[in-house]
Amino acid sequence: MVPFRYVDFYDVPRAIVLRYRGKLLLLDSPFDDDLDEYPDSYSVYELPESAETSLAKGTWLFLENARSACMGQIPVNAVRFDSTKRKALDPSILDQILPKA
Repeated sequence: MVPFRYVDFYDVPRAIVLRYRGKLLLLDSPFDDDLDEYPDSYSVYELPESAETSLAKGTWLFLENARSACMGQIPVNAVRFDSTKRKALDPSILDQILPKA
C-alpha cells in the first residue's frame, strides 16, 4: 500500500495524487455532467514535479493545467484502498500502465 493525497470524494476519492515507481501520478475520475454521474474508471496522468510544491502548500490549482497526455485507464472498482478509502491504495494496478523500468 502507498499513501496518497486526494480531493473530491464520492464513494471513493475522485482525484488522487501518489508517488509510485519514481513518478508523481494523478488518478482522475471527475463528475461527467453529460452522463450526470461519475465514470467507472480513473484516467492516469504523470504530473510534473512542480505539482509536489503546490500539494505541499495545500493547493490543487495545478490540476487546471498540469496534466500531460493520459497514460491509460484503470477501473475504479479494481483499485484496492485501505479500509477508510482515504489514506493508501495498492498501486499494483498501475503496473499495467507504467512502462517497465
